Amino acid sequence: MVDEAAEMAEAIRALEGPGARRVRLKLDLREVDKQLKPLVARAVQADVPVRRIAEITGLSTNTVMLWGRS
Repeated sequence: MVDEAAEMAEAIRALEGPGARRVRLKLDLREVDKQLKPLVARAVQADVPVRRIAEITGLSTNTVMLWGRS
């Protein structure tokens, strides 16, 4: 049992660094999306092709179309 507890503690420690980085990146991505959403809508209204917007932004074409409607 002691080995199991040590293994669990080691697994948790291994997750902490990358896990914290992922959380920070997701927060950053949410902030970027807030800035990007009105710009995508404007680009759609300006008849920029959906595929081109997706290429430039890394968004899916579905997201581009959804944001383009708002």
